[in-house]
Amino acid sequence: MEGLEEKLKVLSIARRSCPEEPTYLLDVALQPSGLLAVSCSNFTIHLHNKDTLKQVGEYQGHNGRLCGVTFGHTSSDLLYSGSADGTVRVWDVRRPGTEAAQKFKSDPTHCYCSFDLSCSDTLLCAGTEQVDSEDSFLVFWDSRKPAGGLLGVYSESHSDDITQVRFHPRDKDRLASGSTDGLVNVFDLSRGAEEDALLATCNSDSSASSVCWSGADYTQLLCLSHDEGLHLWDLGQLDTDEPLTIFSTSDARSLTPLADGRGVDYLVGGGG
Repeated sequence: MEGLEEKLKVLSIARRSCPEEPTYLLDVALQPSGLLAVSCSNFTIHLHNKDTLKQVGEYQGHNGRLCGVTFGHTSSDLLYSGSADGTVRVWDVRRPGTEAAQKFKSDPTHCYCSFDLSCSDTLLCAGTEQVDSEDSFLVFWDSRKPAGGLLGVYSESHSDDITQVRFHPRDKDRLASGSTDGLVNVFDLSRGAEEDALLATCNSDSSASSVCWSGADYTQLLCLSHDEGLHLWDLGQLDTDEPLTIFSTSDARSLTPLADGRGVDYLVGGGG
């Protein structure tokens, strides 16, 4: 043990792990052909080789907290990023270090805290923070418009920060959104107006932190709350009289311990 302590002392790991200006990694996205994109707390985006993790590029331009990064589905050379600075930007990963190829924005009062890209890469949606203590918005753009074609907003479905927007992995018109108001909404965007597009409202009874499509056919919706709640709804039951809720607990830490006798400490993200 003494020998190990001496080796660690020589390495000065403690000193090297505390840089003068620490940068936190907020979100990651994996490109099928080999790049890893990372959004950072200093408002930059880093590109890494996914096998070696060596940094191969960096993008600067945002001046507010980043709310995520994602690669295009049909064109994975394009990387999308959203920010509280009120912009969603598109970067060409074939040209590291260059300015954004496109920039999408809406009203100057909008600060984005979530965004996503449809599976067809044609539609962008961002969720805003609460505006003027009463409204929050889902903002939509046509991503094919080089000048950032703003299509409109939904303004009635949430009353607080929209923490998550998630397009369906296969249906370009299906969108789920989650908010700190406790609601998780499901929309069919092909129906147009917000009132007509709203298919279902599920109540998590707490602030939604993560929402994702799940199940073999992605007909289920999983929600994690900021206080470790776990909820699963079956949207395949929308046209039936059966309840949507498959499972719900306000605190997953209170669940029966795992097979090895340990319990749940906290939940991270979600998967399909």
